[in-house]
Amino acid sequence: MKTVVSMNAQGRLTVPAAAREALKVEGATRFELEVTENAIVLRPSVAIPREDAWAYTPEHLARVERARQEGREGRSRRASENDLERAANG
Repeated sequence: MKTVVSMNAQGRLTVPAAAREALKVEGATRFELEVTENAIVLRPSVAIPREDAWAYTPEHLARVERARQEGREGRSRRASENDLERAANG
């Protein structure tokens, strides 16, 4: 999809409705802006709160994938109340 947009004096661009629909974005949305040699590239972006960043570390993602694989292979078990209490109390 190509379209022409205008920039106002404050540097603001309007993303046309058809482009927003194609990207499935609505309302106030954050974009990542990349300047290449001859272009500006905008991509929808998601901001992760700093206190949740641990969930996206490579180590945590690997643990999640291992757990999912174990579940697919039937190697998981249901945690008991005692298991949960022990885990909560360290």
